[in-house]
Amino acid sequence: MQIRCEHCGHEGEAADARSVDGAIWVVCGSCGEASPLIRPGKPDAPSPPAESTRYATTGVSSAVERVEMAPPPKPSAPAAGLPPNKCPKCGHRQDDPFACHKCGLVFANAQKRRPWDEIPPNRKVAYGRVESAFRRLVAGESDAAAHAAFEAVAVKEQAVEYAIRLYRHHLADYPGDETSAVALSGLVQRAQMVAQSLAREQIKTTVGAASRSLKWGAAAIVVLLLAVAAFWLIRLMKAQQHLLP
Repeated sequence: MQIRCEHCGHEGEAADARSVDGAIWVVCGSCGEASPLIRPGKPDAPSPPAESTRYATTGVSSAVERVEMAPPPKPSAPAAGLPPNKCPKCGHRQDDPFACHKCGLVFANAQKRRPWDEIPPNRKVAYGRVESAFRRLVAGESDAAAHAAFEAVAVKEQAVEYAIRLYRHHLADYPGDETSAVALSGLVQRAQMVAQSLAREQIKTTVGAASRSLKWGAAAIVVLLLAVAAFWLIRLMKAQQHLLP
């Protein structure tokens, strides 16, 4: 889809497109700004001339905040008999309407602030691509190859943790989706391996820095002791010279 962004003037293919409250939003592939392309309730309105087309410069965050982070349900209804209360943070379902038994979130606090939904400014487009890929993935029956392709997208966009969250919310509504459960397990293992690798590198860096500090500290102490010994040796030699007849 060819667009022209008023914010940066870029003309070219849109990076993403999504429906928000009946409006179609497009994302500029250059600056990442989102703009309404088709507004709700005006399907027959004539399009303005190309030279006067104007796009809003609302940031991607404004569009993303209005889109439910969890993927939409499949055409078939969620599994019957599920607990009615779903945690907006981790997706855990339960009967208790007060607080999540898995992550401890008090549901009333989620109405005030949802920090887990906040996307870093420099990650908006990447997260949007992962979300779009996941929505396409769960729109129908998917095999292991499709899940592997989605995992590759999440890894490429460096959004594995976000992909894990999407899977968890999906499985909260479709606990019988074994293919998604296996894919989630693989993503979690990958994230754990990366975290362990980063932790080992951090430990090596910390130990190396501490070792270098100890070596420099020991060298400084030796130099200081030598300086003190030389000082007292000089004083002793001068005292002996005064005692000579």
